[in-house]
Order: sequence, then structure tokens, then C-alpha cells
Amino acid sequence: MKKSHTLFYVISLSIPILVLLGLEGILRIIGYGNSHQLFIPVPNQPAYMQPNPQVIQRYFPSPDAAPNVAIDTQFFLAHKPKDSLRIVAMGGSTAAGFPYGRFGAPAGILQHRLKGLYPQRHIEVINVAMSSINTYMLRDFVDEVLAIEPDAIYIYAGHNEYLGVMGVGSSYQGLGSHGLNLLYLTLKEWRLVQLLQSILLNISSSSDISHADTGSGSNNHASRTVMASIAKNQSIAFDSPAYLSGISQFNDNLQHIITQFGIAKLPVFLSTIASNDRDQAPFNSTYPLPESVLSEINAAQLSLSDIQRIYQQHSYHALVNYRYAQALLNQQRVNLQNKSTDNNLTLSNKHFTNARNLDGLRFRAPEHFNAIITELAQANSHVHLVNGKAMLNAASVDGIIGNDLMLEHLHPNAQGYTLLAHSALAAMVEQGLLPPAPYQDTQNIAQQHTQVSAADIIFAQHKINNLTSDYPFTQTPQPVPKLVPNNPPEKIGLARIQNNDYLAQQTHLVNHYQQTQQWLLAANAASTLADGLPFNAQYAHGAANLYRQAGSFDYAHFYALQAVRLTPNDINMQLSLAQIQFNKRLFEQALVTLKWVLTLQPEHPQAQQYLQQIKQYASPSS
Repeated sequence: MKKSHTLFYVISLSIPILVLLGLEGILRIIGYGNSHQLFIPVPNQPAYMQPNPQVIQRYFPSPDAAPNVAIDTQFFLAHKPKDSLRIVAMGGSTAAGFPYGRFGAPAGILQHRLKGLYPQRHIEVINVAMSSINTYMLRDFVDEVLAIEPDAIYIYAGHNEYLGVMGVGSSYQGLGSHGLNLLYLTLKEWRLVQLLQSILLNISSSSDISHADTGSGSNNHASRTVMASIAKNQSIAFDSPAYLSGISQFNDNLQHIITQFGIAKLPVFLSTIASNDRDQAPFNSTYPLPESVLSEINAAQLSLSDIQRIYQQHSYHALVNYRYAQALLNQQRVNLQNKSTDNNLTLSNKHFTNARNLDGLRFRAPEHFNAIITELAQANSHVHLVNGKAMLNAASVDGIIGNDLMLEHLHPNAQGYTLLAHSALAAMVEQGLLPPAPYQDTQNIAQQHTQVSAADIIFAQHKINNLTSDYPFTQTPQPVPKLVPNNPPEKIGLARIQNNDYLAQQTHLVNHYQQTQQWLLAANAASTLADGLPFNAQYAHGAANLYRQAGSFDYAHFYALQAVRLTPNDINMQLSLAQIQFNKRLFEQALVTLKWVLTLQPEHPQAQQYLQQIKQYASPSS
């Protein structure tokens, strides 16, 4: 009797499960729903893959509900070459290089620098960073990142934990709790879940439209920046439940991410994160302040003693801490002029940090996140700390990060991004991922070979102007300041605002710099075309020749090798490689290259001439 009861219960429980599985199968068969993979094939280039520009849509019931963000286009080989090194970079908008894009990101700068340091090695730095995402998305990406066989991971993340997608204070909040968000990440590919989302979206759409029509508190994605649209709870007080939830989710997600990479025996290079503390006032303070006191701290002239008095009464107010830090810093500068031994710098830095920690509008991560990053690096042998923030601090005026390295609240300028890339490179060399190289002495070379041009800088400034002309930098949207070009490259960059055609911009830059005989700048612009279309041998050949013309033989060597790998039977490309090898005094390699040319065309006069010259230089008597 008991057996029959057990069988009855098993069958009873199995029926709804089987029905659900059957419905799931039917939905998949009829093609309902979607599965936005992290990596997709490149159209018409079967040997290459790329990050999916629509991957953000996997977290939303409809494309219209998702923020207008995407991973920058980057093509890489679908089958990882033998003896190659593949590094994957992960994170939010800073890791993505906003507002410069792929070639201004730490990953892009690092990759270009590795070409000059190790031109004969095949090293890929694949960037899956994207604006508005946080550790939930990084956690969700892990399995797909592992599938492309990386050799190391670089992570710069943390600023989007509160107001990014599924953040505790974001309009894209997910399901509210950490556990439910993790459950959703597990089930989001189920078509039944997507169907349920679609039904709920349709039910709520009419009320959403009605609310949007009132104009009270709604955010139009088409007319406002993502940053302006994303803030849901404008105040998250320090040590409040929401604040602590953000810390907990960051710690748990990051721990899971590095554990999964550790199981795969991959080194993780985990960077501390930086923001503009010195020159960005807090956006919001959750601590009440009398109007008279607020007017006083906003006065143009406020003595150090006055702000100290106010601070003693209102030490938990973000703006009070910020003004106190400013007064301490100003006093420190006076002390230095007067050659006084008094030092207010450490205390000033402390209160700038306090101001950020107390800022209720949490677009900048609290310093607790850097403590978590450091602790995880210390507790896990495969995790190596990258001192990104420390390197920016060291290069900043007064040793406190401000507008000299930051464009607004947390995105570095071109120099700041270069320093972040250098901090990653230093850690990778120190930990043996990369062989010893004179990277410490090549900062100037790296700056000279930057792929971020004057056109990119003015285009980026337009994006920053667009960002800072809206909330939270202003309470209501303001007209975006118009930029006036001062030279032809800037004119080319501003033209891109209208057509958004990066390839056209770079082509115009190459032509301009060639006409003005600025060979290195022409080569840098040409290199972005070669990197953007790595299956195009002519672009690689053009970059190699321009770098050779500029006397930059290591970079020329890299692109010449890329060209001949793509078209090994092209005699002109092989001869160009032989010339570069000769310039670098790599005589044995040049001989091998020329012998291959003579195999293709035995009577080639130029190859025979080069061969005789190289034999003379390579002989012991020379």
C-alpha cells in the first residue's frame, strides 16, 4: 500500500514538471524568445568571433526596456592560436574606456603597448566591459569567457554596483533581492520565464505610458543620458540597509567570479578603482542640514576654523566633509608656500574620501569596495592586486585624484587611462604572465604611440558635455555646449558627431597626417584600422609601412608579421617584413623571409639584392 502511495505522489509531482518542460520545448521549437550569447560569429568572416553588441538585452523583457549600451566591436580568432596569450578584460564603463571607446580603454592601451614590447608574440586583449553593468553581469559572463580559453583575466569594476543594471538603487533593479537576482540569472534563458516577463510587461505598459505622459519624474531614454535615466532611489544613506546590500552583493559576486576563474586555474588581475574625489562635490547628502548652515558652507570665503566648527556639529554631511577637505587642502598649499612643516594632506584626503562615502547618489563606489578588492586579492593566491587607484593618486596634483586625471566624476582622461593600463602591465610582468621587458622606461613611447587622436579627444569631449549637461550634474537638462575645432583633426572628430562613422574618421586622419608628413600620427591612426579589421592584410601592411617610415620598428614589425600571416604569398608584404627585420638587425630572420620570397619568385631582383646586402651585414667580418 505504501509503495502505491509513493508512486502516486511521484506521478502527481512529475505531471506539472513534465507539462512545464513540454511547454518550454514547444516555445523553443516555434522559435519564441531569444538567447543573446556573449560572443557571436562575425558575419562573412567565419574564422572570427566578436562580443555580442546586443548582449545587454538578455537582462530585459524587451529591447526598449534596456539601456542604450553595448560592448565595443572587437574581432578575435574563433580558434585560439597555439602559443598565443589571451587576456580578457571585464568591468563597467571605465573598463570600457568611456568616452574614448575601445582604443582608449585600459585593455586597448595595454594591447597596443604589448605590440611594441613583444612584436613577435600573438597576444590578444579581449574586452567585454560595458557601461551600466556591474558584478551581476560579470558573474553571468564567466562561463562564456571561460569558453574562449583565456590565459588571464583583468577586472576593473565596482562603480555601478548601486545604480547599474540590477543595482539596489537603480531603475533597472531586477527582482530586488540578491537571491532573487541570482535566481533570475539562472532562469533567464528559459522561454517560459521570457514569456512571463512579456506578459507582465504588456500588463504594465499602459500604466507606464500614462505615468510618462505626466512628465513627473519619468525618464525618457531617447532624450536623456543613461546616467540620468538610471537613478531610481536618489538617496542611499551610508550604512543603510540598501548601502549594506550593495556591499554584500559586490563581495559575494566578486568572490564567486574569482572562485570560478580559480577553479579553471586562471590568474585574475583585480584592480582597485578610482574616482574624482578632489574636484567632484557630492551629488547628494542624506544627512539633514539647516538652510543657514548650507548657505554658510556654500559661501565663497570660508575659513578653515569656520568649516571646522561646522564639521564638529555636522560630521555626517557629505558636502560639509567636502568643504572641510577643500579648506584643509588650501591650507596645505599655503603651508608649502610658506615652507611650514604642518601637513594637512592626509587629513584632507580622508575627508574627500568621507565625502564620497557619504554621497547619497552612489555613482561613485564607496572606499569599502577597494578594501574588499584588496582582501580578496590577499586571500586568493591566483588573484593579483593591480594598484590602479594608487598609480592615479601618485600622478595627481596633491596626490589626490581630481580633474587633472578625471573628465568628470569617475572616468579618466587619456592620461589617466594610460596609467590604468600601465598598472595592469606592471602587475602582469611582476607575476610572470608576461616576460620581463623595459616597460618601466617606455611610458613616453607609449604616449607617442597612443591610438587616441585629437579627433577622438574632441569627440569624447562632446560625449562628456552631453553627460554633464543632464542629471545629476544639473537638475534639469541643459543645452550641450558647442565645440569649435582648432585644427583639421579636431574638425574630423566633430564631423563624426553627425555620421558616427569611426572608420571614415580614421581614414581621413591617415590621409591628413600623410599629407602633412606626420608619419607616427598617421601610423597610429592606420593601426586602428588594422586592429578594427584584423582580417584585412592591406590595412596591416599600411600600418607597418607607416610605422617604418616613422622609425618605429617594433610596431612596424608587429603589423608586418600580421600582414604576412594573412597573405603569406604576397611578395611586397614579405619584402616589407624583410626590410623591417633588417632595420632591427634581425638578420637571420630577414634571410629566412627573403629565401621564402625567392621560393615564390626565384628571379626577383629586389629580393636578390636585399639578400646580398643582408649577408654582408650578417657576416662576422662586418
